[in-house]
Amino acid sequence: MNEDIVRKLLQRQVDGHRLSPEDEAQLKRAYEQLLQDELQATTEDPSLDPQEGHGQAMRQNINQRIADQQRKRFHFENFRRIAAVLLVGFTLVGTAYLLWTGSATSTEPIAKHEEILPGQNKAYLTLSDGSVINLNEAKNGTLAVQGGVRVEKDATGNIRYTLDEEPQTTILGLNTVATPNGGQYRITLPDGSTAMLNAASSLSYPVRFAGQERRVKMTGEVYFEIKKLPRSDGNGNVPFFVEAAEQEVEVLGTHFNINAYSNETAVKTTLVEGSVKVSAHGGQSALLKPGEQAILAEKLYVQPADMQQQLSWINGDFVFRGETLENVMRQVARWYDVQVDYPPHIGRLRFNGMVSRSQPLSSIVKMIQSTKKAKVTITERRLIVTD
Repeated sequence: MNEDIVRKLLQRQVDGHRLSPEDEAQLKRAYEQLLQDELQATTEDPSLDPQEGHGQAMRQNINQRIADQQRKRFHFENFRRIAAVLLVGFTLVGTAYLLWTGSATSTEPIAKHEEILPGQNKAYLTLSDGSVINLNEAKNGTLAVQGGVRVEKDATGNIRYTLDEEPQTTILGLNTVATPNGGQYRITLPDGSTAMLNAASSLSYPVRFAGQERRVKMTGEVYFEIKKLPRSDGNGNVPFFVEAAEQEVEVLGTHFNINAYSNETAVKTTLVEGSVKVSAHGGQSALLKPGEQAILAEKLYVQPADMQQQLSWINGDFVFRGETLENVMRQVARWYDVQVDYPPHIGRLRFNGMVSRSQPLSSIVKMIQSTKKAKVTITERRLIVTD
C-alpha cells in the first residue's frame, strides 16, 4: 500500500477531518498489513520467542516518529492527537486484537453483575492546616485561602493556586494532593506548572514557591509540565526539583514522567522535552535527552524509552509490549481498584496489546482469556487468574 497515501489519511484524521468509509477502510487495511508484516518478521526471527516478540522493526518506526514529535510542545489537551500519529506501525502480536474493535474476542463473557468500571478523576487535597477536601465532591470555586493564596477548583475540575495578596508570613504551608486506587487527577501548581497524577499517587508542594528553588515530593506516577520561572535577578530560571523514592530530578522547564511506585522493581524517569538531571541517593547521576529514560534499580542507567508505552496512561490507554501478567496485574489493581491473585507461573505469561483505560475491567479479562492459556474469575472486587 502506498505509504504516502496512508500518511495523508493519518494526517487528515489527526487534523480532525472526518474520513469517508472508503478512506477509513483503506487505513484499516494498512494497519492489518503492518500486523501481518510484524507477525511474519517475528516468525522468521529465531532469536524471538513468538509469545514475547515485540515487533522490533515496528517499534523503531514508532520511536522515530516520537523523536520527530519531540521537537513540538506536548500538552495534556493535544496528547491524544499526537498519539494518533504515533499509532502508525503500532501492532498487536497474537494475544489480542484491540486497535480497531476496542476489545478482544473471548468465548467466556463476563456476567453483567460482575462488571467493574474503570477509574475516574478522583483525589483528596490535604491543606496546610491538616484539613482534607474530597476533590471529587467539592463544588467549583474557592476551596480555601492559605496565607494569602487562594485555592480554587475551576470548571474543568482542575485545582489552581492564585496569590491574592502579599503573604504576611514567610512560613510556606504544604499541600498534598493524593489519588486513591481507581483515581487520577490534574493540578496546576502555584508557579503555573501542571502535574497529572496516576492512580495511587501523591504530590506534596508549598502553597507558593519562594527563594532560589522550587521543590516537590511525589509517590506513585506523575507526569509534569514544568513552566520556566525567571529568577528575580534576571540570572536564568529558578530550578525545579522533584523528590521521588531514592532519587531527585532537577529541571528548568521541561516535560517528563516519573514512575516511582513502591511495588515496582525500578523507578523510571522518562523525558519528553527539554533536559533533566536524575540523581540517585547513592551518588550516581545522569543527564537525560528527549526520548531517553533513566532506570533506577540497584544502580542508575539510561536507555532509549518506548515513549508510547511509557506515556500511554496520559493518553487514556494501556499499552502492553511483552508485559508479564505480573506487571499487567499491578496496573490493573491500581486503576480498577481490585485485588488480584495468580500463581507465579501464570505471572510470567506475556501480553502484547492495547486497551483503553475507559473500558471496564472485562476488556482486560477478555485480553487475558484470548491467549487460551489462562482463565479469569471475578468475585466481588477480586480478580483470580488460573490455568
